[in-house]
Amino acid sequence: MDRTPDLIPTPGGTPAPGTGRQVLTGRPSAGDLDHVYLRWTECRDGCPPRWAGTDDGGRHWRTGALPVPDDAMVDLHAVGPRTLVAWYVSRSAPDSRSAGWVASSDGGATWRQVTVQQVDALPAGWPVLGREPGTSDDTIVAADPASGDVVRLVKRSTLRAVLMVDSVPATAGLWVSGRTGPVVGDGGRIIWTGSAVEVSRDGGRTWRRHQFPDGLAALDDLGGPAVATQDGRTVFAVGRVRGAVVVWRSTDGGEKWTRTAGTADVGERSIRAAVRPDGVLIIQAGFSAAEAPLMFASSDDGATLRPTTLGPAADPRPVSGGYVQTGWPDSKGAWLSADGVTWRWLDPPALP
Repeated sequence: MDRTPDLIPTPGGTPAPGTGRQVLTGRPSAGDLDHVYLRWTECRDGCPPRWAGTDDGGRHWRTGALPVPDDAMVDLHAVGPRTLVAWYVSRSAPDSRSAGWVASSDGGATWRQVTVQQVDALPAGWPVLGREPGTSDDTIVAADPASGDVVRLVKRSTLRAVLMVDSVPATAGLWVSGRTGPVVGDGGRIIWTGSAVEVSRDGGRTWRRHQFPDGLAALDDLGGPAVATQDGRTVFAVGRVRGAVVVWRSTDGGEKWTRTAGTADVGERSIRAAVRPDGVLIIQAGFSAAEAPLMFASSDDGATLRPTTLGPAADPRPVSGGYVQTGWPDSKGAWLSADGVTWRWLDPPALP
């Protein structure tokens, strides 16, 4: 690739027919700014899942097999520079008997099966993987960055359509966003109502909730508002209300909230938000080219929102030494940043 791609690229053409080869890659996951991994498949005679990884920021890549069924769906996470965990389930028999977890503590060279343990609180320093895949309840899982052991939090949020907030640093607490109740619409379709966030500062043992009065929502199907914070004390909740961005702000870690004056017309676009390390609130409205995305920045705690150039920073994941934001599924690579302000593009590997 001869240039950094657009944050939201315009869809391109399709591969030339007749090659008999189709390579599909998954979302990249970074253990730090040098160690980045992804799962991939080459569909020719079946599509057995494989992994690819780099130890030097993308200059060289390694690849190997994943010890899962050949037809498995795989959710791969880097939880340390050389520690990987992957949840899988067979497509042909998608039930608990064909699902499980595997882990590697040596960068993918060897793997082992993992039995998930239930805990009352997530251990400090264990990366949170979000909601456990393949389950209907909103259980949260985390993994040991040294061994790859996986634990499941016993006490789950009582919110509905829960979404784990991935962009906050671990020191800011566990934050989830969700709805407080459903309304069943025509044809039995569930339309979620209410809007709230919950935070835990003891690893998920106890939770504190705040409900917003205006139905604040960032997405249509999951979660309530987008939550943005760096320190867990100054916190923003951002979403849409009747086609406009609305920002709520707390200065005491979520105890009390005030609606700010900042707003902008965004229609029905989906919302992402994060606070950069320099204190600037970044809001992205629209995830795909079809939504004609918009981006806003606020340097005055949400009092005003100014349009800004579309780029990464509204959906970062903290990692050792910096931040990563993927372009998946529209772009297959990732953006990496040491300071959360300036970013470089990591192109996906040319897979064998």
